[in-house]
Amino acid sequence: MTLTEQILARASRRRQVGPGDEVWARVDLAVMHDSSGPRRLGPILDELGGRVWDPDRVVLAVDHFTPAATVRHAEILAETRAWARRYDLRHFFDSEGILHTLLVEHGLVLPGTVVAGADSHTLTAGVCGAMAVGVGSTEMAAILATGEMWVSVPPSVLVEISGTLPRWVSARDITMLILKELRADFALGRAIEFRGDTLAALPLDERSVLTNQAIEMGAHNALLPPDEVLRDHLQALGRAASSWEPAPTEEGEYAELYRFAADGLEPLVACPPAVDAVRPARDLAGVPLDRAYLGSCAGGTYSDLAMAARVLAGRKARIPLTVVPATRAAYLRALADGTLAALVRAGATVHAPGCGACAGLHSGLLASGERCIATVTRNYPGRMGAPTAEIYLASPYTVAASAVRGHIADPSEVAAP
Repeated sequence: MTLTEQILARASRRRQVGPGDEVWARVDLAVMHDSSGPRRLGPILDELGGRVWDPDRVVLAVDHFTPAATVRHAEILAETRAWARRYDLRHFFDSEGILHTLLVEHGLVLPGTVVAGADSHTLTAGVCGAMAVGVGSTEMAAILATGEMWVSVPPSVLVEISGTLPRWVSARDITMLILKELRADFALGRAIEFRGDTLAALPLDERSVLTNQAIEMGAHNALLPPDEVLRDHLQALGRAASSWEPAPTEEGEYAELYRFAADGLEPLVACPPAVDAVRPARDLAGVPLDRAYLGSCAGGTYSDLAMAARVLAGRKARIPLTVVPATRAAYLRALADGTLAALVRAGATVHAPGCGACAGLHSGLLASGERCIATVTRNYPGRMGAPTAEIYLASPYTVAASAVRGHIADPSEVAAP
């Protein structure tokens, strides 16, 4: 069985499952945030009896509407906090950062587990060797009441990345290469397993960019096999890995196999209005920009901040550069080692940890007609503000280099050799 099939077989108490099988799977972790959580599913859960099957297996984060930009936002936050108190949630993160990043950062997701989240980017948690899937608010309410979810076992595809990433190229460039070559939704309704020595050499927060962006590839879920990097991360947090882990299987078990080479990969940019409208940064050199933005669950981790700082060191941004760390821990680490200072000296404005403008709510929204290069998750019209604004997606290296030039730029042509 593939990794996803192994996990679902165990969760449904079966010896074996295969694509198309319908199972009731035990959920190990139910996760949600202030936008998708209590304000939407609270009334539904009340209709189902108002009881949560296991509050210790529920994670709730305030990340979309914080800091509150309007009275309505403040009311949503108040409702979310009251709900967390009502159920005495042990895993409640109030303005600590983005839910998806916090799950990995705090070691809440263990290999071989099932994670259901009321957000499409729940797939990010698959970086921990788990089956993490996004669901709607109605289904999440049922999961909260029962601790189980209905799953049609998806077919799996294997994506293998091998070789060494060139300088000034990151995991985000890998995801854009995949989207460029295979197009968005190539994995529609299927599970993606990412493997390869390229990924094995990356830190956990960089690997998570692949599982995060898998939803833009149409994936049902996405995951990486557990390895020593993950185990060391969990052990450092005092989170002993589960006694059972899914194990990689033969390539023949997969519906499709795709291979990509990291050697020779160059900085890429996804042009509006689609995540798969990808071109080399050098081909877009000179496209003028109004804004640059560094943040989101796909581009606001410590690694992302550090990458941008390496390009910006000793340089000044020519256009407004907004930085929104994904979590408070990333903010503090960047503060402690001088990364944040380098960004601020370069002209960046640093906002509170959270989703920020990626969700189109606050902290750097775009005006009509503005053109922005950003590390956010998506670039459809209106994602970061005005529907007529243009969003170019890129790695932290490319965003920083473009901020220095004031137009789209290849980081290898801006940063020191």
